[in-house]
Amino acid sequence: MDMSKVHAPGWSEAEVRVAIMGDSTLDNILWVSKKDPCIPDQLREAVAGGAVVNLAADGYTSADTLNGSKRVISIRARERFGDPVPFDEDGFFRPLSCAAKLDPPPTHIVLSVGGNDVREVLGDMQRLPEIVQGFMGNYPQIVAKCREITPDVILMLQYRPSFHMDEGGYGVYQAIGSLPGPGDSVAKLNQLMVSIYSPIMQLAKEQGLAVIDLPRTFDIYDSSLYTHQIEPSCAGGRIITRIMAHAIATHKGETSQLYLEADGDILAEENTGAGWNIPHDPAQVPGGEGQEFSPHQQKLRVLLGMGFSEEQAEQALVARKGELQEAVNMCLENQ
Repeated sequence: MDMSKVHAPGWSEAEVRVAIMGDSTLDNILWVSKKDPCIPDQLREAVAGGAVVNLAADGYTSADTLNGSKRVISIRARERFGDPVPFDEDGFFRPLSCAAKLDPPPTHIVLSVGGNDVREVLGDMQRLPEIVQGFMGNYPQIVAKCREITPDVILMLQYRPSFHMDEGGYGVYQAIGSLPGPGDSVAKLNQLMVSIYSPIMQLAKEQGLAVIDLPRTFDIYDSSLYTHQIEPSCAGGRIITRIMAHAIATHKGETSQLYLEADGDILAEENTGAGWNIPHDPAQVPGGEGQEFSPHQQKLRVLLGMGFSEEQAEQALVARKGELQEAVNMCLENQ
């Protein structure tokens, strides 16, 4: 690996050196407009006296992060913006190996991975137990390798996807809703995340790690935080970056803490390793049990799922008197 290809401005002189690792929750350059900053750039501005290196890779699963892979969705976008993916000579990008070769080493590593493990089986949910088992095996190994590089490892829990972008998006809630058991699709997703993240909470507690709690931070009904249902928008990225910068600046590594944002304030709670859950009110779920989407809501969800903002979609539907195809055309013309 040619480490000179790693984009790390000011790395050698910085007192705080942050390596971000994982998937497009952090490597979102492909999903924001050219005029908006991506999360690595937002974090560079937010960490005072710090430097940031992007070792995350759009599309990476936990297995990819642990072992390396040739598939990085954002290759071309990162090349255009001067942040090329540092592949090895065999064509693999191995973020853990790359992090270990940084000189001086990072003072912090932020890890966000796991969403793509589930994304890859949305069309075949019978494989979910197998995928969860694989993630459970991979994640502690990734954390252990990160802690060989620096003790200050920050674990980021995946936010829940946009609810209103389900139609025309990845259909996450439709897929999760098909799982057996009681409750609406949001309740089922919440329970799945609790079952997956409970062991991670315990691991973080035992090692005194900071945990960024995005499942309780992102409002799944606020479409401005997302693009294409599962990607963070510039607005979503600002929230993620604020919490990361706060955890980097304040966490001392003695007691595990959960960091989240509520009503514009960043909160810190002790991670007890048990009892973590995601609040849920079934009455808030549009189209949930006993409810139906109106024709307008159905069309709005289709446009949001195609990646248009809620403001764009509303204006187009009003201007085109509810004609969906004409509204799509109007949104495309105004891109």
